Amino acid sequence: MSDPATGRARAFLRSAAEAGFPEARHDMTFPHGVGFTGAQERQSGDIFSRAILGGLLLDIAQASGDAELRSAALEQADYVATQKLKDCAGGWSYFPGLPELPPDLDSLAAAIALFARIAPQHLALCEEPIQTALALRQPDGSIPSFLIADGDDPGRRSAMLRGVQLYWGNTPDADVLARFYSALLLLDRSLHAPLAPLAWLASQQQPDGSWLVPWYVGPWYGTRLCTELFLAVDPAHPAAVAALQFLRSVGPGATALDIAFSEGPKDALAGLQEADGSWPPSPWIQMPMGRPTGRVIRTLRWQSRTLTTAFCLRALLLP
Repeated sequence: MSDPATGRARAFLRSAAEAGFPEARHDMTFPHGVGFTGAQERQSGDIFSRAILGGLLLDIAQASGDAELRSAALEQADYVATQKLKDCAGGWSYFPGLPELPPDLDSLAAAIALFARIAPQHLALCEEPIQTALALRQPDGSIPSFLIADGDDPGRRSAMLRGVQLYWGNTPDADVLARFYSALLLLDRSLHAPLAPLAWLASQQQPDGSWLVPWYVGPWYGTRLCTELFLAVDPAHPAAVAALQFLRSVGPGATALDIAFSEGPKDALAGLQEADGSWPPSPWIQMPMGRPTGRVIRTLRWQSRTLTTAFCLRALLLP
């Protein structure tokens, strides 16, 4: 893609940064009538998305020399640092105002990775959540995706336990584990690389080399997360080889995010870019409701033009 096109994308992200990244905010309704107890039924969260966005902005800034986007990445780290929960040892919750939603390993991993790369002064905030997570680690290296500690505020803990029992479940999930262990490698590779649950992850891989994950739409992002961990720890592992083959298989009908997460050519992204430099939002995050019952009654999905644009621009600058 031409430099003018990537320049337009960077200009779009700089404009979004000046506005405070409003399209990184996820709003969702959790009705009191079905058992949720938030102060308001309409809940809002942007902690996880802005932690991920900070890492993307830093990648883009390093590849392009864009000092403004580097500053924006640091601003995201400072913001995430202010949002740590005070009544839960697990750290950060996707919807912090929803009592039934515990802190999650994915948000913790995103915070660790961003702080380690650009704001190490905030890493102390992650120490207790990391210990909380590792205390839940099983012999195979798996850790449940939601972090509930015995010492959490009793009222909040009761609500969180009810939430995972009724709505979310609390299983180890490949996408979340891959991000968490990849983040730990940034802190101390020699200590944490041997802990990476490669055998467990390989056991969850599909025959086509992909991973079907609960928290992201489609197979591409979850597979990308798992592949990156394998490549960092054991790039010759058969699971890594199969995953890379899958990631090269993106074809017709793929969304902008599918293409960005793949190992295939990025040329198709050029035709999808808007005149203002952005890419139309692609479905990214999903929340399956009813997992504990074995019957998902509804899957809630979210997409963001800002996040889609950042992922696509990063893919073009760092193929």
